[in-house]
Amino acid sequence: MGNRKKVIGYVSERNPFTDRKAWSGSIFKIREGIENAGYEVKWICSRPDNVSKFLCKSIAKLRYKHIKINYNRQYSQLCTRSINKSDYKGCDYLFVPCNGCLLPYLPKDIPIIFYTDATHRLLVGYYWKKKLPARTVEHGEKEERAGIHRATLNLRSSHWAAESVVKDYGYDPKRTYVIEFGANIDDADLVPNELKYVPGKEINILFSGVEWERKGGDTAVETVRLLNEQGIKARLVIAGIRELPQQYHNLPFIEYAGFLNKNDPEQYRHYVELWQRADLFLLPTRAECAGIVYCEASAYGVPSFTYNTGGTGDYVINGVNGYALPAAATAADFADCIKRNLNAESLQALHEGCLRLYKEKLSWSAWSRRFKKIMEENKME
Repeated sequence: MGNRKKVIGYVSERNPFTDRKAWSGSIFKIREGIENAGYEVKWICSRPDNVSKFLCKSIAKLRYKHIKINYNRQYSQLCTRSINKSDYKGCDYLFVPCNGCLLPYLPKDIPIIFYTDATHRLLVGYYWKKKLPARTVEHGEKEERAGIHRATLNLRSSHWAAESVVKDYGYDPKRTYVIEFGANIDDADLVPNELKYVPGKEINILFSGVEWERKGGDTAVETVRLLNEQGIKARLVIAGIRELPQQYHNLPFIEYAGFLNKNDPEQYRHYVELWQRADLFLLPTRAECAGIVYCEASAYGVPSFTYNTGGTGDYVINGVNGYALPAAATAADFADCIKRNLNAESLQALHEGCLRLYKEKLSWSAWSRRFKKIMEENKME
């Protein structure tokens, strides 16, 4: 790289130097990861004014009935027009997280690195269960394709997403890479839990997710109810949900921690404390592009139990750092899987597997190493 650090312009609506909440905290941590790979990062703000944004969203909703605003052409153009053109000066590359539809409207003479966790093709009918009008899908597909092909490099957080880039959009596999997310908790707070398995002791099971239905909240509650019914003392600690369903308010085995905002120091500290006393992590999610929360679990040495869906296969490996059950699995199957592993030998193996996998690929330091290698391989140093 010579004496001068290469400069990467980080195109984002949210400030990657201060906002710890955007994209589940990844906007902030990715910026750190790029800097730790040896680059200087410059924020290029693509946030339009509130009035224009509101009008654009309203028109898009009327025209397309339902479309994630990131996939709307007019909104992408609005975002790129809001960028101060002088901000591009001195940038060797542009890095765009999340919103690839911006890419065709960015400067043509600067190489672009696009990083996200899915593609439009994967999201339709998966995250977005509602049947969309054909013109809405066609519009999103066209914008996604244009963005993918404008990118110099396409980075994805899982093989599930990377394969779609190549298979569904015809992008060059030699310029498509998998680079897993890391844990969105400060390194100083990622001290692995001590494994203290005591037969008969209450098992602390953590559930963390914002969307109750998609994240499988009902299945998690039923799993822990079954464990208790079968003589295993288990407590389910529920975090992330803004409002716990009424029917679960008075269950003796549930501890409700509420929604926790990592931008708030006190709430962030509470979130860290939940991990520090967790024995297992249970997330029976039905749709997941990656799941940063699995990285956090592995960092603390806490085995994960989830479904094998979307990109989870890169984050939870059976018998290594937990188990990803097939789509047909029920709460009874989750309870059985947890029971089979409630012994010192299995928990020790999973605990060590968590820490090993975290070090190898589920940490932001691993992300930095991987990012630097990808840049070197493509002579972008």
